[in-house]
Amino acid sequence: MSQLQWNVRVARSPEPAADAIVQAARSLDAGDRQEAEQGYRKAQKEALRHPASWSNLAALGIGLGDAAGARAHAQRALQLDSRHADAWVNYGVASWMLQRRRDAAQAMHQALVLVPGLEAAALNYAQMQRAVGRDDRALEVLRDAAARLPGNWQLALAHAEQARLRMCHDEARAAVLQALRGLSAATDFAAPGRSGLRPPADAGVTAVLHDTCAQLDALGVGYHLTAGVLLAIVKDGRPFPHDKDIDLALPDLSEHGRERVRAHFAANPDYRAFPPPPSAPVTVIGLLHVASGIGVDLMLPRSGPDGRMRNQMGWPDQLASEMPAYRIGTFHWDGRDWPVPEPLDAFLGAMYGADWREQRRVDAGIEYDRCYSDTMLSNPSRTAESLPRAVTLGLLRLAHALRGREWARAVAYCAQLLAREDLAEVRGLLARLQAAGHDGLRFDG
Repeated sequence: MSQLQWNVRVARSPEPAADAIVQAARSLDAGDRQEAEQGYRKAQKEALRHPASWSNLAALGIGLGDAAGARAHAQRALQLDSRHADAWVNYGVASWMLQRRRDAAQAMHQALVLVPGLEAAALNYAQMQRAVGRDDRALEVLRDAAARLPGNWQLALAHAEQARLRMCHDEARAAVLQALRGLSAATDFAAPGRSGLRPPADAGVTAVLHDTCAQLDALGVGYHLTAGVLLAIVKDGRPFPHDKDIDLALPDLSEHGRERVRAHFAANPDYRAFPPPPSAPVTVIGLLHVASGIGVDLMLPRSGPDGRMRNQMGWPDQLASEMPAYRIGTFHWDGRDWPVPEPLDAFLGAMYGADWREQRRVDAGIEYDRCYSDTMLSNPSRTAESLPRAVTLGLLRLAHALRGREWARAVAYCAQLLAREDLAEVRGLLARLQAAGHDGLRFDG
């Protein structure tokens, strides 16, 4: 659990001897670990007298992986001032890193008692609750903190994400719109952008695709290529450079067949099979190829009485799409014939739009590179009842694009969202992106 991302607190200390701690923390943030370690060792020799100094030293120790030392430093701060909320936060993080979960949770609770809505404490406390399966309690913590600090977009975004996971979709929508309003005010749109695309991963994706399909062939399970991997192979003759997962459809697979497939991959050490969501129908078998980190989604669409194929993503968004009836044909690529839906053009058009062969796409009058198209949001076959949840998911992904300064991706999400729903927050963000010279066609460097 120590690998989780935690929030620590660093505050100004009135004693000059503590300045070296802050400088060492800055060195660590800048990637100079050696300088930070030297500063940490030096600071521990100082005769520190103020609780903020010891609390800051604990935060630095956490950053350097010295959980035991950090916990002792935070304890020293609390001995000097038992109402020092920052010290409680840092004590809690260090305790969790040492597997002292009860102490950690109690520390975060105490910090929130002292400073209701304290961002670091609320985010950490919610993460601790999730780690032990108390997701409803995590939502309560974030809901309360976000209400106390309505201008804090970090809390609003965390609240939205947790509400989505608990399938409180209206609450998630309101919270993410609140987060976007705060992000719009806090974001420097003139800052250099960062690309959201991964380095080329063609070889890994292709190898995992071959391996997964070979195992399904050996099991005698019917399947076909679908979604992004199908689009890439038909359109470009290879997986997209930024692909990090593959999708296969196993239409009308029986319950016995689903369990057989899941058991097969669960027993294979090369794969990790994710457990199905509790109290929900299984609509996807999620796998992870361990060595490459490439995900594999085995979709389980069902045909309806009208012959249309309904595909549902399941928890937490329950996004559904209804594809026209199709038969299974083959497409020759990379030395073998792959099962694919036919007619291909109609299938891909239903999933990606009639312009699926084009590199550029236009939504709401805004042109962007198709690599930023998100089928969770823009799939033309998305069902009406699941569309509001798709928009909420798109809003969350827009927020993360803004946080990462992925300007081209953010413009593309604005376009796709506005094609679905006219939202003032999205229009405002798009105007600011365009005013800063960003579009959806240039990859951010």
